[in-house]
Amino acid sequence: MSGESHPYRYAAERIVRGFGLIPDSPDFSENRELAEIVAKSAACSTKLDSCVTLYDGLCEVTGRTLPWGIFTGVHPIRFIRENREVITHFRISPQKLTLADKIIAVQDSVLFPKSGNCRESRKFHLYIGIPFCSSRCKYCSFVSETVGKSLKLIPQYFDFLLRELEIVGQIVKNRRLSLDTVYIGGGTPTAVPTCELSRLLSKLPDFFDMSEVREFTVEAGRPETLTPDMLSIIKESGANRISINPQSMNADTLDKCGRRHSPEDVYTAYKNATNFDFGIINMDLIAGLPNENRSDFEESVNKVADMSPTNITVHGLAGKRAAFLEKSDLPEFENDFTDLALKLLEKRGYFPYYLYRQSNCVGDSIGYTKSQNGIGLYNVFMTDESVTVVGAGCGAASRTFVGDKTLKHYNHKYPYEYISRFGELMNKKREFVLGGVNGN
Repeated sequence: MSGESHPYRYAAERIVRGFGLIPDSPDFSENRELAEIVAKSAACSTKLDSCVTLYDGLCEVTGRTLPWGIFTGVHPIRFIRENREVITHFRISPQKLTLADKIIAVQDSVLFPKSGNCRESRKFHLYIGIPFCSSRCKYCSFVSETVGKSLKLIPQYFDFLLRELEIVGQIVKNRRLSLDTVYIGGGTPTAVPTCELSRLLSKLPDFFDMSEVREFTVEAGRPETLTPDMLSIIKESGANRISINPQSMNADTLDKCGRRHSPEDVYTAYKNATNFDFGIINMDLIAGLPNENRSDFEESVNKVADMSPTNITVHGLAGKRAAFLEKSDLPEFENDFTDLALKLLEKRGYFPYYLYRQSNCVGDSIGYTKSQNGIGLYNVFMTDESVTVVGAGCGAASRTFVGDKTLKHYNHKYPYEYISRFGELMNKKREFVLGGVNGN
């Protein structure tokens, strides 16, 4: 982008790529008009002015606008809530601002209840990572191992995971932090042998006071893993929210992506789950999957909505380097899927309650709910990025605050590294949790 010298190179590249242009490519770098826009942008004295100048110039040249304007962050809702006085400078479209206002109105009752500001409470939120799946989906960029390949590793992984949870549990107990929500994700937690998941769930009350937990989610993920035995184990643990993730209701799409279930398996899993009377069932869909057009996506949304789960989450497909899909596999999917899903689901009585974005992504990822009492609390707190989170297991992230500073800690991503470097990891975890709590 003639751009090693650009003072705000990362932000500038994100904007350029948003227009479908490739920085430093001959088509871009040898175009005199584009080069002049970049040079003018680089000469600005502030990052905001630089990005606005670049954006306005690219809009004029391409005849396009970007729905989120120059905003390139992952979590726009909090940013919009807290920066109303300057939001017009970010060129965010009226449609996106209207969507953000809808979500803000829903989230305010969670973040700022009458009983006090949740951001200032001494509550914490627990994430537990299970990095194993039935198979590897071709669109997936998460670090996970297939159960068949790692069967011998799974018991050892759970041994170390329980040790970490015991250590963390003692620290937060000593510091008198109160557990508010629990989220067990992955991977696919329900893909592991039932005995291992049962061992984990049965031990949680030994390490944490679960009496004040408002939301306990187990991400079931793969419909084919939700046997009555598995659902019984989850229900007995006290979990009150599960997630069943069809991703698509199109059999050809599921096969191409490496999913091992059929649309019929989704219906069976949902029926089995409703028999156990979970308080909230979430179902995930992905927009922009290979070979799917607008009609295919609309059909999936309608079929899932027909089942009437409390939550439906629509994720935009992210083109990540770690995924196995080639760019040629990805469809020229209409970038209005966010608007389409919103219209379809609002007609069914759903409303949006959280949103996040990813780079190289087909649209936004938005969570919907059928009732205020059905809001996924953990999702709201995570996207607000203002509460204490303690993560355990592979790839788990932890976050806390000292004054105006945000402290973050990340566990190792791979099971073998997590196990082999466990002692070192726990020393850093103790420093992180103690440091953050002492600073509150």
